[in-house]
Amino acid sequence: MFFTDEKNFYLNPPVNTQNDRVWAKRKKKEVASTRLLTEREKFVPHLMVCASMCYGGKGWLHFVEEKAKVNADYYTTKLLQNPVEDGRHTLPGQFIFQ
Repeated sequence: MFFTDEKNFYLNPPVNTQNDRVWAKRKKKEVASTRLLTEREKFVPHLMVCASMCYGGKGWLHFVEEKAKVNADYYTTKLLQNPVEDGRHTLPGQFIFQ
């Protein structure tokens, strides 16, 4: 069996604010708002990577074109071809692509 998955890597990843705590002697409404709010950028630059792997080895990393809309057509015509070739190279016999 040969598996594939995609992952987005962000230049400025979102921050987990669940771990942030503000200690104050006063009520929450009296604390400066800059201590309570964290701002995030919108439309942060990112990179999408496709990787494939199996018990017998791993394939190459394949990068999705910038601003490409990954729909069924793009996935089958451009992105899917690379992991299938990696599977043929890693497992020269027959393999199941999942």
